Amino acid sequence: MASEYTTETIDVLTGLAAVRKRPGMYVGSLDDGMGPLKLLLAVVAHAIDPRQPGRCPRIDVRVDADDFVTVADDGPGIPAGSLVDLLERPPVRSSAHFGFRESGLLMANALSDPFEVDTVHAGEQATVAYAGGVQRVPLRVSAASRPSGTRIRFRPDPQIFPSTRVPRLELTQRLEDLALLLPAMALTWSFAGERATGLVERVRVEARGPLENVAHHQGEYVTDAGPTTVEVALAWRTEPYGQPAQILGYTNFERDEDGPHVPGLLAAIRDFLNIRNDRGDEGSWLRSACCTTTPSTPSIRRKGSSTRPCCPQ
Repeated sequence: MASEYTTETIDVLTGLAAVRKRPGMYVGSLDDGMGPLKLLLAVVAHAIDPRQPGRCPRIDVRVDADDFVTVADDGPGIPAGSLVDLLERPPVRSSAHFGFRESGLLMANALSDPFEVDTVHAGEQATVAYAGGVQRVPLRVSAASRPSGTRIRFRPDPQIFPSTRVPRLELTQRLEDLALLLPAMALTWSFAGERATGLVERVRVEARGPLENVAHHQGEYVTDAGPTTVEVALAWRTEPYGQPAQILGYTNFERDEDGPHVPGLLAAIRDFLNIRNDRGDEGSWLRSACCTTTPSTPSIRRKGSSTRPCCPQ
């Protein structure tokens, strides 16, 4: 006989536990690589309060090669007495701005390891640190020796996200939008220590956790124009992004989306995988880079990355 379904069998989760139990409800898919970006934007959104123009004149964002993110602002800071509540308990009433609720810091805290806050407000400096939503370093309050402002350093939790890397292109686009919408604010961002070099490493980074190793080929081929060097790198992911199919190619150091090497690469992949439909909805995403060097230029490799859905049917 089936067990009886009653209120006693329902787990009611709130705050940090609720976010970690169902992270997809807060950041969307965990497999599309956008979760770490949403955590970062939630932290930025907290520093920007549209109800108080001029509240925070400057925000600096730094993304390191080890996937740690630092967001620093020169706003009024967070009162020491409310800091822990802000990070652990959802507000009774919550309004949204820039796509995030006022509980955005709680979400970022719950899904990060570590999550460190150092803030100065009204002459008091408060620091606290968490890991996976659990307080690891207790709240410490002391007299401040610097102006007001908040510095938050965190890394997306690798136990939650298949890839903890913040996508650079998408982050730049979002921050450029905010800079245009908020001309009175000095918003800066930087990427430190990006070490991806060559097609293979570039595709490995952009694939955000490939299904297998990055496939790579480089060779010289005889053409009507003479010997031509071709290099290709590609990697599959296990989940689709749901975005338009696109392959980016490079020829002689220039972006060449219409060159014959682009449809040639796609045709070869489809033929190898025995894909016979033209719907463009083959399934899992393929991150790829393709470049060619013709006899008119030195044989120097060009790096780049792209996406294209492709998998066996």
